[in-house]
Amino acid sequence: DELGLARATPASLMARWADAADDTRSLGGRARAVLGAGPRGPVTVDLVADGPHLLIEGPAGSGRTELLRAVVASLAAAERPDRLAMVLLDGRDGVGTGAGRGEGLRVCTDIPHVTTHLIANDPVRMREFAQSLAAELKRRAELLGRTDFAQWHAGQEVSGRLVAQRTPHPGAAPSSGDIETPPSSTLRLRPGAAARQRAAAVSPLPRLVVVVDDLDALVSPALGSPGRPAAGSVIRALEAVAREGERLGVHLVAAAGAGGRTAESEPARRAALRVTLDAPQPGPDQPAPGRGTLLHADGGATGFQGGRVTGRIPRTATQRPTVVPLDWERMGDPPARRPVRELGNGPTDLALLASAVERAAREVAAAEVPSLL
Repeated sequence: DELGLARATPASLMARWADAADDTRSLGGRARAVLGAGPRGPVTVDLVADGPHLLIEGPAGSGRTELLRAVVASLAAAERPDRLAMVLLDGRDGVGTGAGRGEGLRVCTDIPHVTTHLIANDPVRMREFAQSLAAELKRRAELLGRTDFAQWHAGQEVSGRLVAQRTPHPGAAPSSGDIETPPSSTLRLRPGAAARQRAAAVSPLPRLVVVVDDLDALVSPALGSPGRPAAGSVIRALEAVAREGERLGVHLVAAAGAGGRTAESEPARRAALRVTLDAPQPGPDQPAPGRGTLLHADGGATGFQGGRVTGRIPRTATQRPTVVPLDWERMGDPPARRPVRELGNGPTDLALLASAVERAAREVAAAEVPSLL
């Protein structure tokens, strides 16, 4: 509802992606995420205009992981997968072995934008991930040179340049085949063979969003944790993203507990956007997990309630007849109401959106962004 999608269909998503392609404020790809419902409508963060990085803080049970899933889903709805890629990192080791709440960010891997998913329980893969992420930053820096991400894409979008026609000198060499002769008084240059080969060799440069759940487990890994030996290398790679990501088109979205050593880390200090989630309170009249406040870089604050994107939609609801003995003295009592039993066998909102995004990506023939692993 907060995304403004009556139904998640390929047509509605492609319309959003077409609108993002015309957005001059987000050259190279739009990175806009909906956090939840606020007092005046959806609460949205723009990693390009207001970021580049976002930190979500809150105690255990406050809905940090579910909010990260909502961010991943809304980022995918805002931009096509060959203009926005996402890398997911679960800081807690072993989150993928359970079901439901224990799945961490793995439930988001069906979204085509997600190129890499890593669980911090294998030091070998963690070191490979850190090396690949550092290599990707280096590749982007070499490709961009002295320009930044937006300027580079602005130059790439200038195509079909027109130059004034020159009068050839007598005895000039014949055309080399690199100049088209239009019927007007202008010439349109087309790239030669060498230029075409260089253009084909350059891989696409989409925006990249690195999503990290439980940053605390990487900053201060527990004793005996399988990923403890390689946690430092991953943190150094994330620190490089925090320092250089804005110029290179790489954004960091991380979730962590409030306070502790994580608050002094480089990713936390450089996060211009911050979300503080409230501690969960027991009781039916208390807000659901996901209630929090968005803190802007200018000091403003906006309260919101995050949604749940992984709750299963009940396909059927039944109220079965029940036969019970009834005493004569209780014949006048109102019948006991039995709760409607909801069968949680339907798909989640995240699964429905992922299916629509995948079909939309096929419709627009989006190029596949390679994985970091």
